[in-house]
Amino acid sequence: MKLMLDTANIVQIQTGISRYPICGITSNPSILKKEGNTDFFAHLKKIRKLIGPDRELHVQVVAADVNGIVADAERIVSELGRNTSIKIPVSKAGIEAIRILSTKGYLVTATAVYTTMQGLLAVLAGARYIAVYCNRMENQNIDPAEVIGAVAQQIETGRYKSEILCASFKNIRQVVEAYESGAQGCTVSFDLLETALEFPSILKAVSDFNADWKDIHGEKTVSEL
Repeated sequence: MKLMLDTANIVQIQTGISRYPICGITSNPSILKKEGNTDFFAHLKKIRKLIGPDRELHVQVVAADVNGIVADAERIVSELGRNTSIKIPVSKAGIEAIRILSTKGYLVTATAVYTTMQGLLAVLAGARYIAVYCNRMENQNIDPAEVIGAVAQQIETGRYKSEILCASFKNIRQVVEAYESGAQGCTVSFDLLETALEFPSILKAVSDFNADWKDIHGEKTVSEL
């Protein structure tokens, strides 16, 4: 089971990797836009240095034609290293580019997946990750659990190396359901992930424990006894 942060904000990444078991960072043009008019490669190199060589970094192409997508991917990898996963939307041009790049040994994240057929085509084309857009699917009356389950079953049956990496979440329930449906990973915004540990009952339990401790030991902590 993998958990990634869907952000390009340096402060959020610093906090996220120190607080949570984060194995990677995912980005796209919309996420990078939130950071202002930054130098594209300079900012991504800063992220790579911050997260280290072992965590994953996912970067999206912007070209819409096959040759352009391949050229974008080659430039991204030349700047950021072969351990960078290239995000490619599963369109007609995208699926062709995924096949070409996967054959060449590039790590590919097939993104903007809304349907089972999109996911299956991306698996067959050799994508490393299948990025299913959960909340956007629900907004279009598509059941993410059904798509995740169907693609996961075919991955297991065919013994493919692809993994499902779900994205686009509005609440924690969607994240949990994605894992339950068969996703190997989820990429979640920092703000949403923070809400997972803000449940009022958690805070009350901690407060009660601390009050009982102070009744016996005062202000001393365990290490100070």
